Amino acid sequence: MNPTDSTRILGIGITTRDRWDHLAVTLSKLKQMGCEDAETIVIDDGSKTPLPSSLRTSFPKIRFQRVDRSLGLVVQRNRLAKLLSTKYYLSLDDDSFPEVGDIGEAIAWLDRHPSVAALALHIVQADENIPHPEQLGEPFPVRYYIGCGHLLRRQQFLDLGGYSERLHYFAEENDFCLRALRQGTSTYAYPAVVIRHNRTSVARNSSKAARYYMRNEVVVGLLHFPFPFSVIRMIGCLRILRNPKWNVNWGSLLLGWLEAFPCAIRWWDLHYPLSVAQFRAWKTLPLPKQ
Repeated sequence: MNPTDSTRILGIGITTRDRWDHLAVTLSKLKQMGCEDAETIVIDDGSKTPLPSSLRTSFPKIRFQRVDRSLGLVVQRNRLAKLLSTKYYLSLDDDSFPEVGDIGEAIAWLDRHPSVAALALHIVQADENIPHPEQLGEPFPVRYYIGCGHLLRRQQFLDLGGYSERLHYFAEENDFCLRALRQGTSTYAYPAVVIRHNRTSVARNSSKAARYYMRNEVVVGLLHFPFPFSVIRMIGCLRILRNPKWNVNWGSLLLGWLEAFPCAIRWWDLHYPLSVAQFRAWKTLPLPKQ
């Protein structure tokens, strides 16, 4: 697939908030990768400072939209899927961008594999080295994808209900992939496209992240795992309290864990667990690279 063909069917959606410098890097990288003509929408999710005029001038083909009050990534990623008109939806963070690989080839691969709902692209962090192409390998099934860089069939994503906005923050990708799996579709890793995630600390709230991460990890298990694995998941999530990445906010983690069960009860209309056979097969799959 040549770049002209792929950009006609590829839409790129990005949500940003008070990270204009990082967004400029991402948009520049997309331009360098030949995605300048792809339909691209950037939603400003309630930034305190307005969009710099230099960005509009430098990237005249990009549609910039703004909301005055932050609604969060989950809501805005759903909005982007509705606003785009293309067959495929490349979702990026404002501090993540494709660095290696051909998005057109990833699209062509999806076209040949209609039972695959989403591609988890290979994520490298900040200054992490990119593996040699021979080490990246061929596509393979995974449990879910990472939100900072993934490729979706846009209409299918919407038909499956998009992201559950009740989750608000974290685990929406896992929730969506489990719902897609229940409908007979799968998620694959596509290692040949590498996304660099600079993961800036700007506009990040670590205690809020810890609370929602713990809450939603438990809630997703209660809603989608068959009994007794759902209860095992709830108890097992307490191990996160020992994880040094998160336990500096142990109070927020504990609050999130305590909130999870009443949230799952309120959201019981979303309770559609996998069969035991589906769950066991899913558990054997590897996690995506992040």
